[in-house]
Amino acid sequence: MKRLRIVAWVLVAVSIAILTWPMVSHLIHEEEELEVLRIGGPFSMTDHNGEAVTEKNYAGKAMVMFFGFTYCPDICPTTLARLMSLMGKLGPDAENLQVILVSVDPERDTPPVLKSYLAAFDPRFVGLTGTPEQLANMAKNYRIFYEKVSSTGGDYTMNHSAGFYLFKSNGSFQGTIDEHEAEDVAVQKLKRLLGA
Repeated sequence: MKRLRIVAWVLVAVSIAILTWPMVSHLIHEEEELEVLRIGGPFSMTDHNGEAVTEKNYAGKAMVMFFGFTYCPDICPTTLARLMSLMGKLGPDAENLQVILVSVDPERDTPPVLKSYLAAFDPRFVGLTGTPEQLANMAKNYRIFYEKVSSTGGDYTMNHSAGFYLFKSNGSFQGTIDEHEAEDVAVQKLKRLLGA
């Protein structure tokens, strides 16, 4: 009788293991996917003052990154103007936030070009550019899409990911602000980012 009870318990345990394995396997697979979808990480670029910088230069500050280019006719300047407005609504807390424009057009966006362009916005904004290889590495780590698109007369424009990428002061990705999100929602997201 005791032996039958032991066999029964073993069968129950084996059955539970068989039934729960798909769930455990799914969770393991899901964790691996999250690892693959990490956004952010190391980069090596040149800022608008011509200084070589990495992610370590901005450690300790929450960051809002925007990927664009200075020859952008409307979306990029509108986005930077919106960021200026959002910084104003944060008041003194804005001092703990670093806004960074990363150029997806390193061919034209040299440090002097970026510096001149950003002068029309907030003096706290930073512009980053680099070699095509440096940009490609950063785009890979930050999951950014960009492509050069030829236009008439031998000119070109750039297609690229839009929106603001939010990073906590420890460098961890916190989400995005879509270009169409309401102003009050965007401000609340930035306040949460800053822990305000």
